Amino acid sequence: MDNEKTAPTASDHVEVSAPPDTAADARLATEEEHRLTISEAFRKHYKAFLWSMAISLAIVMDGYDGALLGSLSAFPSFRNRFGQYVNEKSGYQLAAHWQLALGSSSPVGNIVGIYMGAFTTARLGYKRSALIWLAWLTGCIFISFFATHISIIFVGELLCGMSWGVFATLAPPYAAELCPVVLRGLVEIWVVMCWGIGQLLSYSVLLTLNKSTSQWGWRIPFAVQWVWPAIIVPLVLFAPESPWWLVRHNRREEAEKVVKRLVSGGVNNEQVRRMVALMVETNNLEKNIHEGDGYLDCFRGTNRWRTEIACAAWAAQLWCGFVIASYSTYFFELAGLKSQDAYKMSVGQGGLHLLFNLISIPFVARFGRRRLYLSGLAYMSVTMFLLGFIALAPENGAVGYASSTIFLLWNCGYQLSVGPAAYILVSEVSSTRLRAKTVALARNAYNLSLLINYFVGPYILNPTKGNWKGKTGLLTGGIIILFWIWAYFRLPETKNRTFEELDILFSKSLKAKEFKAYRITDTDLHGAK
Repeated sequence: MDNEKTAPTASDHVEVSAPPDTAADARLATEEEHRLTISEAFRKHYKAFLWSMAISLAIVMDGYDGALLGSLSAFPSFRNRFGQYVNEKSGYQLAAHWQLALGSSSPVGNIVGIYMGAFTTARLGYKRSALIWLAWLTGCIFISFFATHISIIFVGELLCGMSWGVFATLAPPYAAELCPVVLRGLVEIWVVMCWGIGQLLSYSVLLTLNKSTSQWGWRIPFAVQWVWPAIIVPLVLFAPESPWWLVRHNRREEAEKVVKRLVSGGVNNEQVRRMVALMVETNNLEKNIHEGDGYLDCFRGTNRWRTEIACAAWAAQLWCGFVIASYSTYFFELAGLKSQDAYKMSVGQGGLHLLFNLISIPFVARFGRRRLYLSGLAYMSVTMFLLGFIALAPENGAVGYASSTIFLLWNCGYQLSVGPAAYILVSEVSSTRLRAKTVALARNAYNLSLLINYFVGPYILNPTKGNWKGKTGLLTGGIIILFWIWAYFRLPETKNRTFEELDILFSKSLKAKEFKAYRITDTDLHGAK
């Protein structure tokens, strides 16, 4: 019969393709990751790097707002409008409780927003989550801009803080998931630089308007925040979704399309398949290592250590500059500088932030995370003790400038070490399935530390309260020593490790200092699976 089917013969050349070996592809992808040099990675993955940089621009707004709230208490037009007259020397000052409330508004909003953002990111993806919260922020800025009472500004900053909390936890993992291992540290430094750009922009705006006595002197700094959503939203609309997120939602084909879109420089379809296979294998490995992907899983088994590292690394950013860093402009004034000079010093601080973040790039590439973190903590402890001892001298202009200079030196060391290293560690140390939740917990450890700083700061620094001023450095130096001890025993080296390799290392009973030298074998890979 015409429709009768016959068996194929050798001459028909029928090829039956075997299903891809995901484990073998993942192993080859891991080997390729370790072979990549920085220059080769830029050539092949520059699109991924640029998209990571684009999404990280959202962090600019978080840095801007943090610097703005920390500086408003020293801003003349704002103090004259919402403050109370103290005396001829101190002039108008915000009441300590409102100083505390404003400082706490954004961190409290962050805490709520971080958990909501973790939910929207896990369900909707990085891209749609970013668009939702950018729209929310654009609307909430109106509240602070049109405020007629300081309590309305508090509400506006509280609601805006929800969006900034989302961006702070969305940008670092997105950047880490798009880029190969060798570029992860560099792209996370860009995240820190975006925070510094926001700070520098805030200080520059405030310096420009410092002499203004009209209502626009304090309203315009809030209005500037509308600029960034207008820039970022078009970028997010064209940005790719994280291929890791797609893999976690069983959308492997879409993940391969995204990876193909992100790579260039002679990367073929087979290599793309291997890259995605590594994501699939890592996801499967993590399913076997822990039972689920809820918040409680962050505190079970080896994930407990990983969550501890992420939380401590981010919280340390606040405790290393306890009180002083959170109120830097106010501290400069209390040290004896005039208001205009205090803002100039803050602008200089913002410039040093960016400069030393750039200088930190070769340090991160050469020394990794652990050694950089330990060295930075040691340096910052010494500078804080110096700041405290200088403050014991009788107050005069020279002491004020000496204290401010030493604080700037502290800031340089911070931007070289703990500043960028914390962002890198948080993006690397968590498992991929628990990343959104681990980052949320870590960022809220940061926010709780920030709240403590904002709560204690006015009562320690304010002339009508503790009036410690630079003597706070003695307390801060001691706190840094405690973090150094923790880091020595609990902080492992994560440099040049794929996410799958980190899963394996944490699953073994290794000490923190043993991570760097441990060589992962095929037995480790197959045994873990």
